[in-house]
Amino acid sequence: MTLQRISILGLGLIGGSLAKAIRHNRPGSVIIGLDTRSEYLDMALKERVIHKRAASLKEAVAHADIIFLCTPVGTIPPLIKAIAKDIRKGTVVTDAGSTKAAIVETAERYLPPDVFFVGGHPMAGTEHSGYTASIPHLFENAYYILTPLASTPAQVVDSLKYLLSSIGAIPLVMEPRLHDRIVGCISHLPHVVAAALINAVQNIDDPQHLKERLAAGGFRDITRIASSNPHMWRDISLSNSNQLLELIDHMIDSLSIFRNYITDNDPQGVEEFFSRAKKFRDSLPTLQSLALAPYHHLYVDVEDRPGIIGKIASLLGDHGINIKNLRIIHSREDEPGGCLVISFSDVPSLNKACEVLTAQGFKTYTK
Repeated sequence: MTLQRISILGLGLIGGSLAKAIRHNRPGSVIIGLDTRSEYLDMALKERVIHKRAASLKEAVAHADIIFLCTPVGTIPPLIKAIAKDIRKGTVVTDAGSTKAAIVETAERYLPPDVFFVGGHPMAGTEHSGYTASIPHLFENAYYILTPLASTPAQVVDSLKYLLSSIGAIPLVMEPRLHDRIVGCISHLPHVVAAALINAVQNIDDPQHLKERLAAGGFRDITRIASSNPHMWRDISLSNSNQLLELIDHMIDSLSIFRNYITDNDPQGVEEFFSRAKKFRDSLPTLQSLALAPYHHLYVDVEDRPGIIGKIASLLGDHGINIKNLRIIHSREDEPGGCLVISFSDVPSLNKACEVLTAQGFKTYTK
């Protein structure tokens, strides 16, 4: 099915970036925008990101092939209820909320059976918000979780996956409650922990304000996400409260265990605490790139010398081959140097890269 008439409700960071990405990558699409902030609509029109600003919810959804709901997560369920009666038969409705279970349940209950809903969550964003923070390449190489209803036809999901792939995203279909648990672990809990750490540190008595003067490096890195929009994270936390409460209990248990190691002066326990965390953290890039990303990997033997990675990247770029991911591993203990793993989105790109690099004397192989 074709998804040419696209309505985006909410032109903040995500909605604005979607509009820009679709306009850039799918020039045949007609984009209708709606937002409570007139200045966002004015900017989007001036920049030719949208073709038209809708005057009402009814006008925004009445003739759309696909509707993106990009408003704060707490407003999406009532928004679904508000537009349900005005959506035409065959329209695809999706959202960009950070939690999925409650939204999917609302869509299943209120949308007509001839309107197709697919929950969505782009795993992309910054600590900034609003249309002025939106960028057309926000979704490139980012996972975009889809949580369709059981009744949503496969071809509808495939059409949405195709659209999202065209803007550089990596669609991944998942069950709504599993999604909420996973993102609770890797996104929602870290935001709570970062905010808690900041609040704990600022409450420590420091009349000379040395904390602020010396805070840098690791402290700023691990607390960066505490600068995110408080209003948005209020809604996310409350909408995923069941999962988040359980995860907070796990976090408290983990801190209690470490506290006991310190209280008992247990060096082995302290070291094991950090070692277990390091082992899992060091495994994350491999788990992500090999287990989830639908990429094709080329392994290239490289010498450990300056400029080698740039040379390989330039060779591939000169031949019009797009790299989706790149990393270095040490694959053999008994030989010097390492191995470069280059990821491509399709087999033709993989084969062409293999041919180009082999012709230049590099040893390549695939797994």
